Amino acid sequence: MTALVLAYALVLLALFVYGANGYVLAALRLRGRPSPAAMPLHWPAVTVQVPIYNERDMAPRVLDAVTRLDYPGSIEIQVLDDSTDDTSDLVARLAMEFRSRGIDIVHLRRSHRIGFKAGALAAGLCKARGEVIAVFDADFVPPSDFLIRTVPQLLSASDIGCVQTRWGHLNRNANHLTRAQAIAVDAHFAVEQAARVGTGWPAAFNGSAGIWRRRAIEDSGGWSADTLTEDLDLSYRAQLGGWRIAYLGDAVCPGELPEALAALKVQQRRWAQGSTQTARKILPVLWRSQLSLGAKLQGTIHLTHYAVHPLMLLSAALAVPFAIFAPPEAGFWFLMPPIALATGGPATMALCARHDLGERFTVLELLLSLVVGTGLALSNTLAVLRGFRSGGRFVRTPKGPSYASPPDRLGRVELTCAAGCAGTAILLLARGIVSLVPFLALYAAGLGWMGLESLLAARATRS
Repeated sequence: MTALVLAYALVLLALFVYGANGYVLAALRLRGRPSPAAMPLHWPAVTVQVPIYNERDMAPRVLDAVTRLDYPGSIEIQVLDDSTDDTSDLVARLAMEFRSRGIDIVHLRRSHRIGFKAGALAAGLCKARGEVIAVFDADFVPPSDFLIRTVPQLLSASDIGCVQTRWGHLNRNANHLTRAQAIAVDAHFAVEQAARVGTGWPAAFNGSAGIWRRRAIEDSGGWSADTLTEDLDLSYRAQLGGWRIAYLGDAVCPGELPEALAALKVQQRRWAQGSTQTARKILPVLWRSQLSLGAKLQGTIHLTHYAVHPLMLLSAALAVPFAIFAPPEAGFWFLMPPIALATGGPATMALCARHDLGERFTVLELLLSLVVGTGLALSNTLAVLRGFRSGGRFVRTPKGPSYASPPDRLGRVELTCAAGCAGTAILLLARGIVSLVPFLALYAAGLGWMGLESLLAARATRS
């Protein structure tokens, strides 16, 4: 029993570190907010890159938005189109129409999809004329003043290599799932990004709605496809090479959130696998660097944050022998505070983001956001394990009515895990060991909801 308690305590300690870091980030989020940058005397040439892969629903909207960008300097638009469906025909017609209006836009096609998004961005960069590179995924709609607001920030210091803006949400209120995601995304940008950049800790370009100094990309080795999170990988290589990432929270670029659970799982699996691959690649270099100990620790937490999902499953599995063998009189109340504090970290970040952004949500929606995060534990754990291997296929997050989400095959397993968590919680409650019950109940709710939604979606697809 002593060994079991020790193992459980170690798992909870790891979860506590990740969860408690939310309090640290929340406390530091207001530090170092950037001052308004002066307008440059010379506006450098900008290349806007729009990577597209089978996006017939999104392509017209994003192309219309980027062609309306106001900018005093020269601007060219590259549509990096790797599509395998009729999206390419649609984009070709739109590009021709925009060129007839005098807009500098090129439609670039590759004969292969080697390197996925990273490969497309790298191929476009070889042909780009701009000193500044702006990147927008197909599901984003940049405001017309995007470049006028971000380019001065990029030029405000010679060592700034990238400026990331805050993601807004075009479909925040589409359903309960998008509302839950919006809470988590707002917390990431308004709290985590602001705190990391303001404190000088490693931060990340989020893959869209940002601009890069071309020289920073090239000095850092360019876009690489050896992980599925090419944006995170380049961000760390650039920062380890002496470049800084700036975050402009007052500039908002809205995008679309996945509206279906299966689509959300696709997105999260790619991010979990890619983050793990990037951690394997970058962590040895990070710890050999001249960065401060605090920056190294924060970089490690940042790169490995998807480890919370296997830790959640492990904590649930270790609760089973507790329920069977632990003496009821033990109580194990000492285990409750670290779990509660770990769970409260994301909620604290969400509440701080709500305060800073003025975005309103109910307590029920906040709980739903926690349930969604917990429910992804099994799916993301499998992705983390795949991240210990190199390579992998970049699976686009399906968005828009023309593209159905791929069937998710984890529903029955997730329901089984949920039943196991619920049964363990009931057994613990019956034996008077209630300290672990609330957290097992949260796991059961999250995994159960994910499993049920997956099975219902699969049934709807078959019918």
